[in-house]
Amino acid sequence: MNPVPSIVVVVLATTAAQIASAMGIAIFPVLAPQLARMLDVDASAVGYLMSILFGAAMLASGAVGTVVLRWGACRAMQWSLWVCAAGMVAGLGGKLWLMPVAAICSGVSTALAAAGAAHLLYRFGPPQRRNLIFSIKQTGVPLGWATIALLAPVLTVAFSWRVSMLVVLAYSVAGALLLERWRIHWDDDRDPGAAARTNLLTGIGVLWRYRTLRYLAMAGFFFSFVQLCLGTFTVNLLVQEAGYGLVAAGAMLSLVQVSGMAGRLAFGWIADRSGMALAVLSLTSLAAALGCVASLWIADRPPVAALAVFYALFGVAAYGWNGVMHAQIARLSPPGMVSVATGGIMVWIFGGILAGPALFAAAYRGIGSYTDTFGWLALAALASAALAAAAARAECKP
Repeated sequence: MNPVPSIVVVVLATTAAQIASAMGIAIFPVLAPQLARMLDVDASAVGYLMSILFGAAMLASGAVGTVVLRWGACRAMQWSLWVCAAGMVAGLGGKLWLMPVAAICSGVSTALAAAGAAHLLYRFGPPQRRNLIFSIKQTGVPLGWATIALLAPVLTVAFSWRVSMLVVLAYSVAGALLLERWRIHWDDDRDPGAAARTNLLTGIGVLWRYRTLRYLAMAGFFFSFVQLCLGTFTVNLLVQEAGYGLVAAGAMLSLVQVSGMAGRLAFGWIADRSGMALAVLSLTSLAAALGCVASLWIADRPPVAALAVFYALFGVAAYGWNGVMHAQIARLSPPGMVSVATGGIMVWIFGGILAGPALFAAAYRGIGSYTDTFGWLALAALASAALAAAAARAECKP
């Protein structure tokens, strides 16, 4: 009989895998101005590239639950890292037609990482700390974005944009090799016959059968809609509309990600302590709506210090929901179906991400202002707040 692994090691490993997939995503919006000049396209086209990325992630999410059950959660995370590395190889080609290929690889990578990590954390983590543990793992997403937002502009100015992609490539390969150390212990519950009992729609069907999960799934669509618009268009707003330099804009995006990490930890702790996780989700959305409206003030080019405070608070609100959401999906999912239900919620989350950047880019072309477009984004944040509140009411009813 295999010994129970340390939850600390499990959390560190799953967080590291999330960092890799996040860096593979963040590289595109952070390098958008440079890539746009090289490829001779408008920088706002990054919104369409991100939609391709998360469209691939959404389609892959229907299968990742089966992958975890059939081959094991650790193996799924290893595949996530290898696919991320393949995406960076495609991006290094520097051709317009290769960028969608790189984006598709990054999308599949993040879907695999999310399902594998959820399975391991639910299996080995203590229930009374579930929101915090899932939130710690989810800090890997803003940490990956923050790392790229800080490093990529500096490496690009000093060397080349390709050096930034090489960093992500090296990290992913190292992580995939390291995970092999724990696979035999972490994947001892894999079920070779799982593929015969599940299909691409199983996760979506699981969520739709339960009213609370159904409302949470729809809320996840709007949560991710707002988060990815903030992460995708902050650099463009600050550089092209407010007149800040690329390094300063990258620092603000990094601050969003770092404060988002703090928000996830704080909201996870609050959810565990209060026992009112769904109410916490509603409050984060209301705060994000305020941040969207307050973005109108950036058109006046405020001092850097004031801008930093604003983006720190906006990051806490717009990014703080993710760990609590994943923990609640795991808690409410049917027995033995955590990875499948996680795949189902990721379809909705990636659906919001798929729609968000593309609709934001289209709205920007019509409105002509990034700040005004962020003001309208408040409607999506209010929708997620209402749906999370509906989930809380549904859970209270017999």
